[in-house]
Amino acid sequence: MLWEKEHVNVMRGTAKFVRIFEGVSDPIVSVAEQADTLEAKLAWTLFGSCLEQGLPLFLLQKVLQELFKNFPSDRLWTFPLPEEAQIRKAIREAKKTYDWPLEESVPGIFWSVGNFVRRRTPLLGWASSTSIPGIIRDLGEIFYMGKGAHRPKAIFAVSRMFSPSPRGLGIIRNSADGLPIPFPFGIRRWIGILGPGKELGFSKKTEAQKRKLAESLATAVSRKDPLLASHAFQFFLEPAESGFLCAAATCQCENCPLAEFCPRSLKNENP
Repeated sequence: MLWEKEHVNVMRGTAKFVRIFEGVSDPIVSVAEQADTLEAKLAWTLFGSCLEQGLPLFLLQKVLQELFKNFPSDRLWTFPLPEEAQIRKAIREAKKTYDWPLEESVPGIFWSVGNFVRRRTPLLGWASSTSIPGIIRDLGEIFYMGKGAHRPKAIFAVSRMFSPSPRGLGIIRNSADGLPIPFPFGIRRWIGILGPGKELGFSKKTEAQKRKLAESLATAVSRKDPLLASHAFQFFLEPAESGFLCAAATCQCENCPLAEFCPRSLKNENP
């Protein structure tokens, strides 16, 4: 891409930004890893991936953590199942007054993931022996995992299952088929704010075109592991309780290799 050649410093800084987040835990995986069995870790990873809609990542992690605290490990799929009121109470404890449109669907998602686990157990055998297209197709059985053309939640779930720790569970596969690259909202921010968004008319492109561009950029900044780029972009200008997650991970932007290009950088604020 011509833009990459004309903005070598931005691309180099972005590659450094990506490497910073190699050791930063995925918010959903960090909760799932608290489970006492691999089966439960897989189940909670699927559940958390379903919930990733309409909530900032830091708040999604709080909600998932509160649900895990109340219904740990195999309580996600073993009987007796939690009642709707119990699930809703746990959600309210975590998110407080934040308006979350998906909230009313969470009990149904909880029960649907549990049903999926009971039918697919052992999950490790299913995940390690099924083709990636087959896994993505199977995940469509879960309520709110998505059945559209792009299946972003299912693709993120797959990435979290097979990526190495701490950004994934590190499940070993028996198949050599490649993993699809997730399309986090942070890469849209990067393309629009620091990347070629305006030059390429990114906002007017089709969803398929946007995803193709995002995949090419993820590969350009992390050729050996584009999934790492996708993981890192989750944190780019993602809201935190105060400021942004990327700022918190880079000493309030002091160590961020993108600070000189980013209009939101704290280093660029007037004293």
